[in-house]
Amino acid sequence: MIRYLYSACVAGITILVLTTVAFAQTKAIDAYKKQLPLARNDDQRLSSILLLCSQYRSMHPDTLRHYLEQAQALISVTGTAEEKAQADFYEVILLNRAGKTDSALSLAARYLSQEDGTLSQKLRTSFDLAKCNLLIRNDRIKEAIESALSLLHRSEVSNDPFTVMRAQTVIGWANMELGKNRESLDWSFAAVKTHDTYDTSMLISVVYNNIAAVYNELDKNDSAEYYVKKGIYYAEKEQDLTYLTNGYYIYSDICVALHEIPKAEYLLKKGLAIRKQIGDVFYIVSDLAQLGVFYANNNQPQKGIDAVKEGIALAEKNELTSKLPFLYSALAKNYKAAGDLVNYSNTLNTIITLKDSLYARNSADALAEMQTKYDVQKKENIIIRQKYDLTQKNIMFYGVAGLLAATLLFGYFYLQNRRKAQQIKIQAMEMEEKKKTTKAVMQAEEEERKRIAGDLHDSVAQKMVVAKLNLEVLGNHLENIAEKDQQIFDNISTLLEESTTEVRNLSHSMMPKSFAISGLTTSVKEFLDKIQRSNLRVNFSAEGNFEVISETSALMIYRVIQECVLNVLKHANASRLDVSMIAEQNEVDVMIEDNGKGFDVKELDAGPGIGMKNIRSRIEYLSGRLDITSNKGQGTLVAFYIPFHH
Repeated sequence: MIRYLYSACVAGITILVLTTVAFAQTKAIDAYKKQLPLARNDDQRLSSILLLCSQYRSMHPDTLRHYLEQAQALISVTGTAEEKAQADFYEVILLNRAGKTDSALSLAARYLSQEDGTLSQKLRTSFDLAKCNLLIRNDRIKEAIESALSLLHRSEVSNDPFTVMRAQTVIGWANMELGKNRESLDWSFAAVKTHDTYDTSMLISVVYNNIAAVYNELDKNDSAEYYVKKGIYYAEKEQDLTYLTNGYYIYSDICVALHEIPKAEYLLKKGLAIRKQIGDVFYIVSDLAQLGVFYANNNQPQKGIDAVKEGIALAEKNELTSKLPFLYSALAKNYKAAGDLVNYSNTLNTIITLKDSLYARNSADALAEMQTKYDVQKKENIIIRQKYDLTQKNIMFYGVAGLLAATLLFGYFYLQNRRKAQQIKIQAMEMEEKKKTTKAVMQAEEEERKRIAGDLHDSVAQKMVVAKLNLEVLGNHLENIAEKDQQIFDNISTLLEESTTEVRNLSHSMMPKSFAISGLTTSVKEFLDKIQRSNLRVNFSAEGNFEVISETSALMIYRVIQECVLNVLKHANASRLDVSMIAEQNEVDVMIEDNGKGFDVKELDAGPGIGMKNIRSRIEYLSGRLDITSNKGQGTLVAFYIPFHH
């Protein structure tokens, strides 16, 4: 009963918010503004202005800049170091909104590097969280998670539930950006639990919005709608227009999934109107792109074109180049929906140029997924351009030559299409043959490994054991031999014993016994347990159901892990090696990370070694994907993803 009353309350507040004409400011902002004329001196006025600036999530950047400049002027005369740092925190916020994330990160890092205790714990936490936000915006998700985990640890030690919840929220958001839905929900619900346990004045609306977004991604629309209404309710209660707008956009996506298109459009427009009043250009540009995609998907291309062009102009004006590919993709969808093939083709060319530029500025690993989309768009652009050119040729031939030209043109296209069809068929046959050849080579290689391992274990090792036994029997008959001869006899016995052990180890490494008995994860663990290096700490974890993987796939995954670990042992000079395996969502995710000396990934493209070629060929055969991230002096991360069925 309570839940239904709560839902009714949320629905009522939502309707009230949606019918509001404008969001010029919140009650909190009004209250702080009224305090300004009551200030008796500069100290009181400065405190009031800084309190007003604390409402930055519901304030336009120009308004925030106006009050921040007043605060900075007062600080230069009577301000303390803490007040100067507080003003610089709002400067970080402004730089972030202007898209100058590098400058914002630099300013935040300058304060976080101070160890003299001049910065209060509350303000240090604010800089920490701002840094995490900036890292996520820059797609540096791993660094953001590491920073948030460090903040979480410190806040747990100092028993600071407010910061604990905010750190948990950031980690949940970062995992959501990585597509790790389960981890995102775990961290978000942990934040909800912290909030409910300590009942402090913590911002909870963003957590509920994130939970709703993940459930929407998982197609659990009822759960998503329930949590987004809670997010909107708390955002309105907290008077936080940024999180309120985020709630509208998430709710709009849910409405699209529920086929409530008019409501979805209304939410998008209302969210955009509030966002423009807040003035966060980074989000305004994203919102305009999302609105454009919505119109393209709902057969309103002219509205979509107008919205996206507005977003492109804003992005170019504010140098938000990372947003341009998304905007032009939305524009292309609208041109395609409108049947405007010429502008569609030209827009795809623009996307290719933008992505070429981005590719030149970033590493190949960071843009691996973008490269795939780039290739698809490039091919699609060629097809569209060909269709357009052929249409022009048809018009010319029909106008000049009439029926004869049409007949010739038909014959020409017929031959061309037949030739292309034959070429496609030949390419498909070649690819299939290549796949069969690769499979045969892989299977033959594994069979040969099994045969050699069996021969070593069953023949060579056994014979060496027998030889050792015979040698021991012989030793029992040798009495009173010279000390020199006894030394030779002992050396032979020792060498024979060591050789037997090495042959057995080699046999097990080529085909571990545990593979047939216990499977992939046990074999990997036993392989790692055999690593004997005092200066290397090895960590291993495995989650999920690995039994659904075929024996062939499991064996090849084992070989890839084995090759990667051997590369670390040979070249990395590392003190830590982490190997993790996750089997979920019809995919096996494997990550091998070390803190060694690293290398330049471009060198692999210049001339990869035999080991790396073996790794890539196995992953390619398993229809998987390989990502390698490394920089000199910063360790190496090798991650590969293999589908259960290929």
